[in-house]
Amino acid sequence: MAVEVPALPQNLIAGLLELVQALDQRHVRYALIGAIAAGYRGRPRFTEDLDFLLEVPQIVLPSLLEQLSARGFTFDQTTAIREWTQQHLTVLSYRGVRVDWLKPVLPLYQHVLDSARVEKWRSHAIRIASPEGLILTKLVAFRTQDQADIEDLVAANRDQLDLETIRREWQTVAGRDDPRSLWLKETLQRLSLPLPGQPPNDTSPAG
Repeated sequence: MAVEVPALPQNLIAGLLELVQALDQRHVRYALIGAIAAGYRGRPRFTEDLDFLLEVPQIVLPSLLEQLSARGFTFDQTTAIREWTQQHLTVLSYRGVRVDWLKPVLPLYQHVLDSARVEKWRSHAIRIASPEGLILTKLVAFRTQDQADIEDLVAANRDQLDLETIRREWQTVAGRDDPRSLWLKETLQRLSLPLPGQPPNDTSPAG
């Protein structure tokens, strides 16, 4: 299920499209995650940030950053390259809009990237993480807003949601007793969505 996002700051929309165009031109694999993606696949909500999972070959990174600088993004190139290489994440800015990049180091993140789908958003083609992928990334982060987003994503996609994929991927990160696993179990029980292979009273995301 996909819904249109609410009115967003023009700088955020412009930054999203500029970045996607640059990534497509250089054949960089990416997936839009975060609030915009959750709003597209669940319940729309306001945001002022952009979040991406992406694979940028080391040889491509300097020229990509130069291209983004020419498109209006601001960052320190030396810092961005160091952070991307050593910490596997970095932050850019576009006219005041924060743009977070995350490298898919965890297998879970790699699978989220692999399963992203090209969608039409405001007449533009953008690779957006699947509902399952977004639920998994938000389980990892697990802030209060992430929990609310997960509930919205489950409710909006309940008839098509691949719960077995969520179970399989999540058990590579956390066990049954992890607070996030217990929270997801309770949430799915409340929404009457037991995971495959589990009895109705046991919807633990861990295998």
